[in-house]
Amino acid sequence: MSTNARAPIGSVEEMRRRFDAVFAAPPAPRAAAITSFLGLRIGGDGFVLRIQALSGLAAARTIVPLPGAAPAMLGLAGIRGLVVPVFSLSALMGYGSQPPRWFALCAGQGGDTIAFSFSDFDGYLEALVSDVRADDSIEPREHRSVRRPSSSRELVREVVRAQGELRGVIDLSLLVKAAYETVPAAGLMKER
Repeated sequence: MSTNARAPIGSVEEMRRRFDAVFAAPPAPRAAAITSFLGLRIGGDGFVLRIQALSGLAAARTIVPLPGAAPAMLGLAGIRGLVVPVFSLSALMGYGSQPPRWFALCAGQGGDTIAFSFSDFDGYLEALVSDVRADDSIEPREHRSVRRPSSSRELVREVVRAQGELRGVIDLSLLVKAAYETVPAAGLMKER
């Protein structure tokens, strides 16, 4: 048998070649632009965080409180081999304290990892990019259904309709800035 002869279609070599070819081909383009979110609830209200702005999601761990820390700063936790400052997302959003069950991880102002704790995780959500709109573009009738404390309005600049519900898109860069503002200048975290 010649080495250039093609293996029969039913042979192991041909099946392996076809299998590998599927993964070597570029992914098929989607018909519409999709954006991905992490869905969560604070005080019963639906919010989302953009997946591409996060560095991870982890189940809550033991948090060591810091003496004299602001109510929004819960303390420090060991996450993935790092000691990470943990802030209460509900407190920063103006909802008061909620028990931490999840940590949303992202880069802080100096590039270090910080975590925002929250209680209710709705899961992975997708929406069309065209469904993300500026918060002020919502009609008044629709906007009334999104009740939020005033401090959360400063951290939410966009809304998205996901799973049939209008949800606020939390701006992580504004959230990180708000977290750092709760820490005294001589405190644990300093801008670099």
